[in-house]
Amino acid sequence: MSNLTRRRFLQATAALAAATALGVGYGRVIEPRWMDVEHVHLTVPGLPTALSGRRFAQLSDLHLGPYFSSEQLFDAVAQVNSLAVDWLLLTGDYATVHDHDDADLAAAAAGMVEPLRSARMPVYSAIGNHDLWGDIGIIERCLQEAGTTLLRNSGTLLEANLWLGAVDDVWSGRPDLAAALSDAPVGALNLLIAHEPDFFDTVVAQDAPVALQLSGHSHGGQVRLPSLMPAAGGLHSYAPILPRYGQRYPIGLHRSGSRLVYTNRGLGCWPLPYRINCRPEITIFDLRPGEGPAIETACTNLQILL
Repeated sequence: MSNLTRRRFLQATAALAAATALGVGYGRVIEPRWMDVEHVHLTVPGLPTALSGRRFAQLSDLHLGPYFSSEQLFDAVAQVNSLAVDWLLLTGDYATVHDHDDADLAAAAAGMVEPLRSARMPVYSAIGNHDLWGDIGIIERCLQEAGTTLLRNSGTLLEANLWLGAVDDVWSGRPDLAAALSDAPVGALNLLIAHEPDFFDTVVAQDAPVALQLSGHSHGGQVRLPSLMPAAGGLHSYAPILPRYGQRYPIGLHRSGSRLVYTNRGLGCWPLPYRINCRPEITIFDLRPGEGPAIETACTNLQILL
């Protein structure tokens, strides 16, 4: 009997070790390269006819470096190019290296130049906390070389009655919401880029004329565990670890009154190269006219390996 018990114990231990190895391998190799394309349909009361059907995409948290490559970014931009997108919006954290060496950071950041140049639509960018924690000059130069329009406490008119504003990084910068919206036409539909999603509380508290805030930062937690009760975003999963300023709206779409905030899960990984139940994401937003505030979301579940 003791031999049988010992044998079963060894078999169970081996099975557990194999399952652990498979789980680690999946989280390290497969899911970080397995892209979701999320479609969010925004129904806007009184939307001008000229804006109906207009489409924009969001990419966030590239973290180019040891865990995310220029080739993977090329593939993501190619996917955006295939989806008839009018504008591409980038919500910060472009390159990250472990040792904070400027030469390594410059090499990693240079990896975004050619992929972003391949975008077939105008590209607008904002700054994230990791961009300020490294050499922001390197990041700004590469974004400029890539042909993006960098917005920091400023904005631009994408089209008549459609304004895009962006605040400086919330964690380590000096965000100025009033400056980001100061030149927006009266009555325009205002979009706001703020890298950290919890800035949405400031938008609401200031009663700012923002219809939709786009954010990243949290990576959705990167690792999400099953939950019996719906958590953030209505998902039956939760992230045990979330960063500062990414805890109240860590993933997906949230509403406060007539305002919305969307938190993209990002493309890259940091500080560890794992994703479990939290795949990297491209988000596509469609503007639609309609009565009353309504939002419809649909994940295409495209099987895209970056």
